[in-house]
Amino acid sequence: MENLPIGYLSCRSCGSIENCADLVSGLCPVCRRERAAHLAQLQSDYQEALQAGDPAASAEIAQLILDYQQSEGVRLKNVPGAYRVS
Repeated sequence: MENLPIGYLSCRSCGSIENCADLVSGLCPVCRRERAAHLAQLQSDYQEALQAGDPAASAEIAQLILDYQQSEGVRLKNVPGAYRVS
């Protein structure tokens, strides 16, 4: 681990050095926005697949959301029970 000034940490995604008050879950503001946008797109894709009546696509996207939750260590409130991370 590199020696960082007191109060500064590196972003767990891109490695940029940030004031620790600016990090959320170890992510800098740029990475946090990118990941939030990615998750929003996954949720939108899931909703569209459900509305189109495509169960295969819905299941595939739900699995992507589950994988995202596990990789990011988050739990989403409105995810169907079968795809919830405990």
